[in-house]
Amino acid sequence: MRVLTYTCPWPASHPRADEYFADSRLAAYAVPYCQAVSGNDAAKDYLQKEIETLRTKSHWKKAYFYLWDEPLNLEQYDSVRNMASEIHAYAPDARILTTYYCGPSDAPLAPTPFEAFVKVPKFLRPHTQIYCTSEWVLGNREDLVKDIVSELQPENSEEWWTYVCMGPADPHPNWHLGMRGTQHRAVMWRVWKEGGTGFLYWGANCYEKATVPSAEIRFRRGLPPGDGVLFYPGEVFSSSHQPVASVRLERILSGLQDIEYLKLYASRYGRDEGLALLEKTGVYLGPERYTQEHMPIDMMRGEIFNTCRP
Repeated sequence: MRVLTYTCPWPASHPRADEYFADSRLAAYAVPYCQAVSGNDAAKDYLQKEIETLRTKSHWKKAYFYLWDEPLNLEQYDSVRNMASEIHAYAPDARILTTYYCGPSDAPLAPTPFEAFVKVPKFLRPHTQIYCTSEWVLGNREDLVKDIVSELQPENSEEWWTYVCMGPADPHPNWHLGMRGTQHRAVMWRVWKEGGTGFLYWGANCYEKATVPSAEIRFRRGLPPGDGVLFYPGEVFSSSHQPVASVRLERILSGLQDIEYLKLYASRYGRDEGLALLEKTGVYLGPERYTQEHMPIDMMRGEIFNTCRP
């Protein structure tokens, strides 16, 4: 599906855009490709100017283009190639992100669906730099990660990110309503254990459209409750215009903080020891085996604090 993705509502030349992109709390940002859709010269000039402006900034290294969501056939994969080629003509160092869970259905890359999925990087290279795969594809087979990673070329700045959306479903980690607190938090534990360099989530305020901000919040039809919604309009609850964080968003923050704890521990004792600690404390062993209680998390954090403090 062709998508329009952007992180900032202002053009790259706007002072507030520069301030926003430069904020150290922002890990990455999507640059919109919408102006090039029509294909006319004015649109191409706009895209070129946006790229030229951003490339002069130190935060350009955070930028990426997300052009197509989950291509399914050869025509859609070719669309990714064509758009990426246009962008790389202006900026050879631009990062293109592609989400996928299968290879092109009408041009099999290998005898089995999973083998074809694994071969997507070779098929898309050099038109994608961030290969972003669905956790749903892996199921509970974490051993398959090595097959995915083995196809990448990190020496050429290729990265592997993961994402969740409608799936995976219970009992796997995700951010749907009705899931347990540690199940929400475990999304980040899984990212760290599998070794991905980034994580993508498709939306944070994607509830059904309303005519006024104070209207009753309704989740989109056809999606699991809470999917794509991590905060709510403040007007629903009071006269405030400040957005209200969901409990799930708070749990995501806790999961990100857990990653920082584990990164600190791994920096002192090595990644293998960090993985061993994650399992020894019973926090996370796999997508179907993780703690449902908070005590193991406190134990893990406590051990990291005691062993890493000055």
